[in-house]
Amino acid sequence: MIEPFKVETLRISSSTDELNRVDTLTEDIARSMGFDDSARADLGICVTEAVNNAIVHAHKGHAELPVDIRFERYADCLRVSVRDYGAGFEIAGLADPTRPENLLKATGRGVHLIRALMDEVEVHVLDVGAEVVMTKRRRNSDL
Repeated sequence: MIEPFKVETLRISSSTDELNRVDTLTEDIARSMGFDDSARADLGICVTEAVNNAIVHAHKGHAELPVDIRFERYADCLRVSVRDYGAGFEIAGLADPTRPENLLKATGRGVHLIRALMDEVEVHVLDVGAEVVMTKRRRNSDL
């Protein structure tokens, strides 16, 4: 794979108070890369959802555990990694939020939403924690 032309990293504490900061940085980076309004909205939703999942589900209130976010800028796309230090999870074990018995549940749609809005999504279960890697490509209309 080609090397990104710019990399930015952010380490936050496991507090939902940090989500605004993450969303602002995501918006700034996406805007500077020329993504259109729709793509910037998708990126904001997906990155903050992945970070929120790390805070709430992986770290379960342990504010001392960090969440690492890495933004890799390429000529044609933005790749964002969200790394937690929790117990990890199996992507295959997640309930399908579109099944009738799950439609009214208050949670469980994050990964499904991320997969729907991003061009590529990878989930890596690590020795400690997990990493979600999301890629959004720029469209011709963004250029």
